[in-house]
Amino acid sequence: MNIRFVVKTFLTLQRLEVFLAVMLPFFLILESALANAWAYAGGSFDWHDLRTYIALGRGLFFEVLTYSCAKLVKVLIQKWTRSTTVSAAVVGLVALVAIVVSAGNNLAWVAAGHELGGLFGSVGAVLPPFLVTVYEYGLGLLLPISVGVLALVDIEHLVNEALVSGHLDNKALQVHESEMHRTSYLKSQKAQKSIIAEAYDTIAGDRAKAYIERVKKGDMTFGANDMKAISGSSAQIRTTITPIGNGTPAPSLPAPAAGSPTRLVPPVPVPAASPVNGTPQATPPTAAKP
Repeated sequence: MNIRFVVKTFLTLQRLEVFLAVMLPFFLILESALANAWAYAGGSFDWHDLRTYIALGRGLFFEVLTYSCAKLVKVLIQKWTRSTTVSAAVVGLVALVAIVVSAGNNLAWVAAGHELGGLFGSVGAVLPPFLVTVYEYGLGLLLPISVGVLALVDIEHLVNEALVSGHLDNKALQVHESEMHRTSYLKSQKAQKSIIAEAYDTIAGDRAKAYIERVKKGDMTFGANDMKAISGSSAQIRTTITPIGNGTPAPSLPAPAAGSPTRLVPPVPVPAASPVNGTPQATPPTAAKP
């Protein structure tokens, strides 16, 4: 599989996750706004009544107020000075009260659903009582509280992570380019198959001719003697005496019989020649006795 396709898939999914995370406060505001509007409309929506649309507008503005106050508290804390301390405290108090009211509206909206009775009963039959209580309150309070939490915690960290991993596409491009060149090189090598075969045919022909010439000259071993066996029992040592004196080479010692111990004869020192009648005399070499 193409590595660049894998990396692009990873980056696309990562950027989609970041996009959904960036849009999450907007979705939470809409959801909590519906719950607030339901409470302002008296617990029911009548699409033919103007008060329903007024309630929807109030619920939306109320949730925007909640998010904006929590976001403003974060900004004031980041730019903390003595003059901003009081402002941050007042705005934080407003944000806290707004979150509590919004959470109450969401809890009432969830609790008013008649179809949730069977759901709570089914959950209570499986989970312990304290977990059921956490589930019931979390079902109504989690989303509105998340609006304030996301306002305090900046999602910029997710965006920075996506930007940092953007270089993976460049590395994937380099790997893809390298693989493309290797693939083209192998195709070119296969295209030269006939030329490679012709060259090796020539080399094999020259080697065969060399063997034939050796056989013509009487070498019927067919190259077997080219491989010298390394074995102390079968190896034969042949000692040759270096010619000295008048330049006539001395005869070589006969090779010992197979299986008999072989003695290496150390070189015999040659004494200086003494002149006899003005002519230097050479001392013949002495062979060691077995």
